[in-house]
Amino acid sequence: MQRAVVVALGIAIASSAAGVGINAASQSDLPLMRQCAGSTEEVCRLRIGAMARADARARVEQRYESERARCATLPFAQRDACFIAAHAARGRTLLEAAAPYARPS
Repeated sequence: MQRAVVVALGIAIASSAAGVGINAASQSDLPLMRQCAGSTEEVCRLRIGAMARADARARVEQRYESERARCATLPFAQRDACFIAAHAARGRTLLEAAAPYARPS
């Protein structure tokens, strides 16, 4: 019974997160324009970069949580392997998402 509740909650969270992501993507330029009004170009660029990084991290976290919800339905050994794979994929994705923002040496 508890596993069924966890799976149902996981599916509900994943589907609502997908809907929020689609809606947020269509309206993503409006906050940027408001944030940059009256700012210098450098400040505006830094704000946009910070918002883009935060958005990328949020999308990675949503994907990670949906993967963990999927893993919860598996038997013990497979569940552990699935959790490890989801965590590793999250780490790789976060590193890949941060690469464009790294300062050149």
